Amino acid sequence: MMGAGKQSWQLRTVLSALMVVTTLVTVGTVGSLLLWVRIPQLEQESKEALARETHDLTARVEILLGALESQMVLVGHALQMSGSAAQSSAILDRAIGDGHAFRAIYLASRAGTVRAAGLAPDLRSRREELLGGDLSANPLFVASRGQHEIVWSDKYLSGLSGAVTVGLAVPLDDGGILVAEVPLTYLLSTFELAAGQRSSSIWLVDRTGEIVADTREGRSVGTVNMLNQPIVQAAIKGQTLPAEFRFEGGNYYPAVAHSKKLDWYFVAGSPAGLGNKQVQGAVIFVGAGFLGSLLVGLLLAPFWASWFTKPLRNIVERAGQITRGGVVGQWPRGSITEFNDLSSDLGQMADSLREREQKYLAIFNGFPVPMAVTDANNHYVHLDVNDAWCDVFGRQRTAVVGHTGLELGLFQSPGSRAELRESPSLVSDGGSAKMVGESWLLHSNGTPILGQIYARMVSVGSARLRVVAMVDITELRRIENELRNLNTELETRVAGRTQALETLNEELSVTVVNLRQTQAELVRAEKMAALGGLVAGVAHELNTPLGNGLLAVTSMGDVVRDFRAEMQAGLKRSALEGFLVTVEQGADIATRNLQRAADLVSSFKQVAVDQTSSQRRSFELAEVVNEMVTSLAPSLRRTPYRLVVDVPSSGLRLDSYPGPLGQVLGNLINNAVQHGFDGRAHGVIRVAGTRAPDGAIVLSVADDGKGIPAALVPRIFDPFVTTKMGRGGTGLGLNIAYNAVVNLLGGTLRVTSVEGEGAVFEVRLAETAPLSGGNGHLA
Repeated sequence: MMGAGKQSWQLRTVLSALMVVTTLVTVGTVGSLLLWVRIPQLEQESKEALARETHDLTARVEILLGALESQMVLVGHALQMSGSAAQSSAILDRAIGDGHAFRAIYLASRAGTVRAAGLAPDLRSRREELLGGDLSANPLFVASRGQHEIVWSDKYLSGLSGAVTVGLAVPLDDGGILVAEVPLTYLLSTFELAAGQRSSSIWLVDRTGEIVADTREGRSVGTVNMLNQPIVQAAIKGQTLPAEFRFEGGNYYPAVAHSKKLDWYFVAGSPAGLGNKQVQGAVIFVGAGFLGSLLVGLLLAPFWASWFTKPLRNIVERAGQITRGGVVGQWPRGSITEFNDLSSDLGQMADSLREREQKYLAIFNGFPVPMAVTDANNHYVHLDVNDAWCDVFGRQRTAVVGHTGLELGLFQSPGSRAELRESPSLVSDGGSAKMVGESWLLHSNGTPILGQIYARMVSVGSARLRVVAMVDITELRRIENELRNLNTELETRVAGRTQALETLNEELSVTVVNLRQTQAELVRAEKMAALGGLVAGVAHELNTPLGNGLLAVTSMGDVVRDFRAEMQAGLKRSALEGFLVTVEQGADIATRNLQRAADLVSSFKQVAVDQTSSQRRSFELAEVVNEMVTSLAPSLRRTPYRLVVDVPSSGLRLDSYPGPLGQVLGNLINNAVQHGFDGRAHGVIRVAGTRAPDGAIVLSVADDGKGIPAALVPRIFDPFVTTKMGRGGTGLGLNIAYNAVVNLLGGTLRVTSVEGEGAVFEVRLAETAPLSGGNGHLA
């Protein structure tokens, strides 16, 4: 049964969930490992492919722009054969054509003077403004003249059109320089043609970091400078490129190619992480596998779990039939060994429970005292009554079970029933059976029966049962009434003679003597009561080992009878070995239990001999303490209190009287149980033995009970001083202990106590008791 507040689940549901979770964990783990291995590979492959694409694009752009260089070289040869500036300008105009590839071409002398100019159709009206202009300070002109080779410029602002353009300078054989302005739109279209369709982004960057063209429809041209990007700086300085770089809100794997011919940089970036299509594909593939496994698990798990739990459900159903009192035959079997073992074990358990139930029913019905079991959760309906109950009340069990006492008319008056039901012993659980009161009950023929009721509440699972026993005291109460009447008559007679007795001083003296003798008798009775308590406890403790030993011996007798029967039918080796094993086990059980009983009797015998003889002898303090604790253990075991002993086994030897010392210890322990723990459900008694600095041996008994009232401490050892007078206390226990310590053992007994924190009794003993105390009699 599940505890309160806990959710319970069917095994089928748990197994289905376990299968699904196991599948998901397996697929998730394998998928994660695949991604952990594959993603770095995909990233490396993307970087390598990006580097190849960048170098290929660089070569293609160089080829495409090389066509412009070749065209300019041919134009230069044609200009060298022309005779005039007008012819040169015409040749340059034809080279420009519609202005798509070139917007302007200048022919400059070696000194930088513009001798001829070719312009796009929409700019030719400004030709006269350009002729004679000076290009000597133009960086492109200077670089081409100094290197005497074809040079491409960085992006710059055209002085003619005011548009951003790129320059191309071609040196001529006569020392002149041919300078052409290429529009960015042409570079962009050429770059896109060379790049084709690709997922990566590539930017064409000049020496100043300006983006000349890109594969993203020119969105970055003229808006971003990449000179300070770590990837560009690493490429310029010839260092290793970073693993990733961030540009315009995206993360990219880098690749850079430098065109020596153009002196530009081709910066390429492939989306990094989940932005990479290959990585996305791998993640989607693993995710699809995970979801597919989840779907398959959800579809297959219920069928698999149902098949697996079917044998267990059959076993549970059979167990439920047993619980409800039904009788079943063969327990279900299946193809799973563990379930078959469980079925066999449950079958054996059911047989054992049935045998035990029959045994308890036999004991219940054989008990001579009328007993009844009622349901406290259901108006105290009778669940069962024993045969003695049926005999005393003259009723049939079938007519009683299922009815309350009120319905059966058991109570002579409703007040008697209400008084019993409100008794604390009938309401609280646990503990031993207690007398809860007396009540007049009715026989089936109407005859009143005075019963002394004993009851105990027992919890069995969620059910609360009340076990009630009744002792018929009708005749006993009749005799008590007669004695009460006689006592009344005696009291009347005594009252009549009181006046005469008052005049008799001698008789008063005799009365005083009688009182002293009565005190002495009470002291002896107190000792015998303590010894009687030990006897009762030891007797109760002996029941268990003696019962076990008797059961073992009885079982061996049954085995012997079976063995003899087998001998007559023909003895087998297996039967002989089984007989020997059984007898050996039975003998071992009987020996251990009888030895335990012998040890208990020996310990009690020593305590009894010591307390009755008061003989003087030499002994270790631990010897007497352990014997006394052993004798008190049975009675203490029936209480919720613990006894802790801390006495060394040697080093505290006494030449004294062990009997009175044991009685002192017993009285102190009983005093703690009866008074210190009165009304408490827990407590600890500590017995300790030590040697004081002055050589005296100190025995202390301390408890953590409610302590002694401060007003009672100064006279705690006086006779008849008790807090339970009239409730089982005589007030002589501590007085007996004090007289024994002082008069017989030659020691002292003192107490310290703080109310609410317990009490400590300290006994100081001389190593050698005085000789005058040898008579062993205590006042």
